[in-house]
Amino acid sequence: MTNVLVVDDSDDIRLALRTILEEVGHEVHELSDGVEVVPWLQTNRPDMILLDVAMPIKDGFQTLAELSADVRFASIPVVMVTAKGRAQDLERARELNARDYISKPWEDGEVELRTGWILEAAALRQAS
Repeated sequence: MTNVLVVDDSDDIRLALRTILEEVGHEVHELSDGVEVVPWLQTNRPDMILLDVAMPIKDGFQTLAELSADVRFASIPVVMVTAKGRAQDLERARELNARDYISKPWEDGEVELRTGWILEAAALRQAS
């Protein structure tokens, strides 16, 4: 079973992502702001992080930059999740090492498909 951390300030989005991910067999952990991520990672190691871009205290880009700069966390695959589907946001996410980008609202099956690809790629990297 894989562990996925969902970080989003919206209770409804966290519930939706939890439901989708649990239905395909993932264990899901939830946080509501980027400021909580590094302290949580001090004692936990998810296989992947779904990270909202817009959060009130520390946004997803700030959080992703912090994770990418820290050798302890840089290898954890991060997928950005946002209602802002702007090209410059996608480019910034890629520059900060995000593995993928999911726009809200997502299409049926999209979360399962994208997270599956990321986890399969991570497993292949670890196996080689």
